[in-house]
Parts: sequence; structure tokens; C-alpha cells
Amino acid sequence: MKDPYEVLGVRRGASKDEIRQAYRELVKKYHPDKFQSNPDMLKLAEEKMKEINEAYDYLMNHVDEAGYSSQTSASQEDKRIYAQVRQMIQRGSLYEAEDLLMKISDKSNPEWYFLNGVIYAQRGWYDKAYDYLRIAHETDPSNAEYAQSFETIKRAQRSGPVYTGTPQMGDDTTACLSCCATLACTDLCCHCLGGC
Repeated sequence: MKDPYEVLGVRRGASKDEIRQAYRELVKKYHPDKFQSNPDMLKLAEEKMKEINEAYDYLMNHVDEAGYSSQTSASQEDKRIYAQVRQMIQRGSLYEAEDLLMKISDKSNPEWYFLNGVIYAQRGWYDKAYDYLRIAHETDPSNAEYAQSFETIKRAQRSGPVYTGTPQMGDDTTACLSCCATLACTDLCCHCLGGC
């Protein structure tokens, strides 16, 4: 299933009223009855409505009246996996950690976004890290670890250009970026994963 917030065009943390409003507008726009005379558009509208209905049902069942997800607590199995991922990150086994995260079926948990953000930060992919850490923080704004990580990555982005490509060996900028990335990652991971 696609991200239900994106499908409905609502922000994370949207209230049930905001979700209902967005749903109603999309139903008016994509309802199959509007496309009865055009079979190709009718099929697309039916597919779009199925996607919209799935997203709406999911959010209405998983968001409380204030807009907070009721599914933010992970299952016991997911908690075990998250603990393993944290250990792998601390050991520097980033690819193993990422592979294990991909095995989790419920990717709406803020911990999933947080750990992906930490992995990307350690790789030096700060634009991706920012996106994942922002989602984790917005989904669970009361979590101090998520808030601190998001603030750290925001500060790193404000302090200079964010490196998003692959460094070329022998490039003078590579050494500087590598050094800065290492320092930022160390700061981020030490504070976020319980080290230092």
C-alpha cells in the first residue's frame, strides 16, 4: 500500500476531520460515475478510488481524533528487529541493518523512519536522512530521540551544502566532506543510539 498520507494529500498528524475533508474532495474528483462515457478513464478512476478508499480506511482506523497514529507502538517481533537494527548500526553494519528494516511489514512506525534516517546519515546521504528523520519526528513529536536527531540534521543542513552524490576518489572536496560527514554522523549516532 502506498503512503496513505500522500494518497489523500494530508500532512502527517492530520486530524480525522482533515482526513475526511481530503477524502470527500478526492471522491468528488475521481468518482467513477463521472467517467462512464470514457472506458479508459473509468478504469483509471476505479483504480484511483480503490487506492483512495484503502488510504482513508487505514487512516481512520489508525489515527485518533487529535491526529496521532494509534499504531506507533510496534509489535514484539518488530521491537526485537528494531533492537537488532540499532545494534547493527552501532557496529557499522549498515547494509545488514537496512536489509533487516526492509523485512518489517508495517513501515508506518516512526521507529522505522528514524532508523532509516540514521542509516542514511551515517552514509552521508543527508538529504535522505533529513526526509526520514522529519517523518519520524512529525509522526511522534513527543519522542525526544527523534526530535534531537531531526534538529541535528536540520542544523547540519543549515551550516552548509548538503552532499547527496557519490564522492570521486582524489577529489579535494571528498576528504572535507568525508570528514564533516563522519563528525556529523558520529554526533547524530552517539546521541541517538545511546552511545558517548
